Amino acid sequence: MKGTNEPHPRCINLCGEIGKSVSCSIYDNRPSPCREFPQAWETDDYNESCDRARAAYGLPPLPKPQT
Repeated sequence: MKGTNEPHPRCINLCGEIGKSVSCSIYDNRPSPCREFPQAWETDDYNESCDRARAAYGLPPLPKPQT
């Protein structure tokens, strides 16, 4: 994933402004590391790595969805 091994990692395929509105320009063809990294609660599980990535950009953890 080009761009993710930089001092301030950001995938080159991430479009938009983090914290406002972003999208993946290759979502349908994204590589396996992206497919294997669910956002917090996407699979009904907490993902500490997701929270760390969000915190690096000053974003709060995603709340657990209410069912």
